[in-house]
Amino acid sequence: MAEKTADFPVTLVNTLTRFVLTGKSLLQIAQGEVETGSLQDFIRNKISIERPKSLLGLIEAGAELYKGLSVKTKKEAEFLWSSKFRYAEVQETVETLLQLSAEWDAFLEGLDRKLPLRNGPLSHTVTVTSLPADTVFTDARNGDAVSLGKYLGKGSKTLLVLIRQFSCLLCRLHLKELEARQGDLDQRSLRVVVVSFGCQEGALHWLKETGCPYDMLLDPQRNVYSAFGFRVSLSHVLSFNNMLQYSEFILSNLEFPRPLPTIQDDMFQLGGNVILDDSGRVLFSHGCTSPLDRPGVDDILSAIS
Repeated sequence: MAEKTADFPVTLVNTLTRFVLTGKSLLQIAQGEVETGSLQDFIRNKISIERPKSLLGLIEAGAELYKGLSVKTKKEAEFLWSSKFRYAEVQETVETLLQLSAEWDAFLEGLDRKLPLRNGPLSHTVTVTSLPADTVFTDARNGDAVSLGKYLGKGSKTLLVLIRQFSCLLCRLHLKELEARQGDLDQRSLRVVVVSFGCQEGALHWLKETGCPYDMLLDPQRNVYSAFGFRVSLSHVLSFNNMLQYSEFILSNLEFPRPLPTIQDDMFQLGGNVILDDSGRVLFSHGCTSPLDRPGVDDILSAIS
């Protein structure tokens, strides 16, 4: 091995190595849990923010990686180690990181292939031209049945924000962005309605936690989710790249909400945004390919301008 110079990035190599070892350990634990149990049990009980040895433990590990490198984002970390590629040991360490990333994603993609066949590929385009006025939901606040027709025929447009699980941080941030631009939404006669596939108990808890001012409808059979092809995917929620981006939120002092322990939720359901005109015709539809993939408010407004 070549002699290390005074400016050899020891901290970079050591910090990256620790992260890779942690990631490998988490992946091996998950692989073992799948091999010794059922996929359903793994999905429902073995992946939790409260379990630091679950796959979600990579989020905290990523935050520690950034702290160790004195950076705050994945992009900054990548720039740092790419600037040290003249050192063979840095190249080798980054190569082990990339190999871990490939193995991590391959594991999750393999699990996706075992999910119910109704889950089509994310590349599959589902064309829905309208939603009927008699589409039935449950009002999250009072439990009453309510039809989509309640929001139609009033000379305005309706933005359906289909959220993921109740503890989805990115969904909450997206709704806060919409709230902050309420004046712009009002100018376009665009009314926001939140849609969840969860139960009323979870919805009431979510409404109390978030203080969300919008109407909230429940679609427990996921009929609207399915109609627009908003699917379930482990790989598109827990991909290696996504996990490192989630780590950035920790360094921004954003806390991931904890799920309500008394309800069964589904962190792997992807969400989306749908804009309907006054008659229920679809003006805009965006199916999220990951929790990070929400349209910006300007994109939403541009779609109806």
